[in-house]
Amino acid sequence: MSRVRFTVVRRVRHSARMVFAELVDWRGHADWVPMTRVTIEAGNGGAGTTFVATTGLGPLALPDRMRVESLDDAALTVHVVKIGPVLTGDVFLEVIPASDDACDVVWDEDIRVPLLPSFLARPVGAVARKAFEMSLDRMASRITPGPRSSLPA
Repeated sequence: MSRVRFTVVRRVRHSARMVFAELVDWRGHADWVPMTRVTIEAGNGGAGTTFVATTGLGPLALPDRMRVESLDDAALTVHVVKIGPVLTGDVFLEVIPASDDACDVVWDEDIRVPLLPSFLARPVGAVARKAFEMSLDRMASRITPGPRSSLPA
């Protein structure tokens, strides 16, 4: 089992509150993370919510089961725990206001990947970082004013 770590910091030209609302709309991640679908298992989107983000196609799809460990609307921070069975580890999301209409998004992952040789951990982390940079750019381009909800439909 190898540990894969990466951090992405992106400036987004929307208010911090709008961006945070988009980040914590768990089902909405499927709109901006390529080849991903999200199923809410339990919860209302806040702490204790469990969901599965499945990325890929057919037999190459990887289910990533997660639980929202903490969500602080005031501090604009979230801690998500990857609970396996494939990936385990932590994801920390933070939105830092830069101005009334811009903010920085910090996406920090520290995960454990079974069967990944340790010499591949750094390259896999670099690829993951690039993929999340592109996904956050895509998220920013899709944000529109209005309420978002990660509640099950």
